[in-house]
Amino acid sequence: MAGMLRCLAVLPVLFAAACATAPAMRSPLRERLATSGSSDVEAAVRSCLAKQGWKVDPVGSYSGGAMVVSATKAKDMTAVYVYPPEQKPRVTGGPDDGDPFWKCLGGELAGGDKPADKGEDKAPAEAK
Repeated sequence: MAGMLRCLAVLPVLFAAACATAPAMRSPLRERLATSGSSDVEAAVRSCLAKQGWKVDPVGSYSGGAMVVSATKAKDMTAVYVYPPEQKPRVTGGPDDGDPFWKCLGGELAGGDKPADKGEDKAPAEAK
């Protein structure tokens, strides 16, 4: 009976872990994913994995209606699933929640930190 009570005491902890929100379902990433095309999301996933030191497989695959981007880092392997816009969450798998990958993904989809995306006017090199 005491063993049964210990098991029941752990149940709320397991339930809370199972109900955690996926990184792709949190604002502002959720909204950026909703307004981005599939090829843009895939490119952002590849870019962010590479920026975090992952060696990204240049050839993707399809599984269950999702584009799968696979990558390795040391002895670790990850796979990010990019689904069509109507599916929620739009991106699953990938590095653990809290990994810098997820913040990078939101930034890439927002336009990143490229000067041309911020509306800065660049004069052609010949005009200088």
